Amino acid sequence: MAVSKTIFGEIDSEPVYLYKISNKNQTSISVLSYAATWQNFEVIEDGKKHSLIEHFDNLDDYIKTPYQVGKTIGRVAGRIKDASFQINGVDYQMEQNEGENLLHGGSHGLQYQNFESKKVAENAVLLSHTVHGEDGFLGTLKVNVEYILNDDNEVSIIYSAETDHDTLFNPTCHVYFDVDDENIRQQKLQINANSFLKVDDGKIPTGDFLATDGPYDFKKAKTIGQGLDELALLNKYEYDDAFVVDNRAATIKSDKRAVDLYTDRNGMVIFTADPKDTEKTEKHEYSSLAMEMQTLPDAVHHLGFGDIVLGKGQKVVYTNKYKYRRFE
Repeated sequence: MAVSKTIFGEIDSEPVYLYKISNKNQTSISVLSYAATWQNFEVIEDGKKHSLIEHFDNLDDYIKTPYQVGKTIGRVAGRIKDASFQINGVDYQMEQNEGENLLHGGSHGLQYQNFESKKVAENAVLLSHTVHGEDGFLGTLKVNVEYILNDDNEVSIIYSAETDHDTLFNPTCHVYFDVDDENIRQQKLQINANSFLKVDDGKIPTGDFLATDGPYDFKKAKTIGQGLDELALLNKYEYDDAFVVDNRAATIKSDKRAVDLYTDRNGMVIFTADPKDTEKTEKHEYSSLAMEMQTLPDAVHHLGFGDIVLGKGQKVVYTNKYKYRRFE
């Protein structure tokens, strides 16, 4: 195992570092201090390199992209209705950065911060950031994001946080998968989900669960293209949906390789896009699939969605895992 560190660029007169962790199989992940971004997931098969996730090779694209490619999203991923919530009888009003709602924690969320960073083991990097009352959230929140790669080709992302004021915490990695050098439509997706969330026109959960039927049924693996074709029959042309998942959340695969996804939370949002070509996305031509494991969106407003409240003096830890497999 080995960890290298280089300078990737600069933001606000601060260096942005890239850490590359490599294992005995020559599998590697690259991580940026900016937004605690998962920059690359690269494998070598028969002497050839294959990147399994969408990524940019320069910092400017990461700063400019509206697609949050590979970034740590938070302190709360997804939307919060009316940008408001209540904890222990106290009402909180956040920044409204998407219509009347709060999206991805606000315009000063973790996805816009340059984290402190350091190697903590021969196969692990720790990124840390402290936020103080941004976007309406009160108090000080200390956040750690640790990336680990083992010799079984498994990536772990461990999120931990502690606070001195009641708040919310539900981060994710906004990683986009493309596990083969082909159109994402040909890749197969399997999701261990019997239900997904019903949302309104603003993509806010209504509180209802829908059965994973038709285009939303990935209990048995099928191509993403088949799902999109089934969606089109409903006059829908993209996925932007939150599935209720168990520990082994999903698998995305080609005929050559797969990535299995695991989480200790109950939700996974999938989102089709081409982060490098907005015009293609608008034409419903997709290069990759975002797979964001988290507690279900807007959980603070719905019983049964999970608990994202982090109380004063408390600490919480979440783990997402991604395992690469090759088919011989």
